[in-house]
Amino acid sequence: MAAPVMDDLVKCGEGDIGMITQRTPSLIEYKRPSAAKQAAAIDEDENRLILTLHYNGMITECNKAGSRLLNCRPSELVWQHISRLLPQLKNVALMEGANLNPYLHFLTRVGYKFDVMSLKGARLVAKVFFCEVGNIEHRYLRVIICPLSQERVVS
Repeated sequence: MAAPVMDDLVKCGEGDIGMITQRTPSLIEYKRPSAAKQAAAIDEDENRLILTLHYNGMITECNKAGSRLLNCRPSELVWQHISRLLPQLKNVALMEGANLNPYLHFLTRVGYKFDVMSLKGARLVAKVFFCEVGNIEHRYLRVIICPLSQERVVS
């Protein structure tokens, strides 16, 4: 017997990330919001740097608000390795097999404070959150960097 339809809104910070619809206890579908709605949700928070990474650590996307936080254009961050912004990750593998490195998951859970470096060398301290997004064929990492002070990086 199928369970009744239940809708739960998945949230990350204040922006809508997507809708999960459960039709049966074992079947979960993900409905992706429109690109415009995603962009608005990502850019409405001026105090967070939100990056999408390829599994090898290369930045593929950056939100505009976050790039302003680092005093650069989003295009300057694309195809840079994440260790350029987070030097503590220089010798850390992001993935372990097909999953996020458990060490990074642990650091996220305990609220470890990372040093974030701008491309021009300015520094700030932030909490960093890692999560996997995508599907089996196209898996990416989302990195959300939340500065602990309200000051922007000044170089």
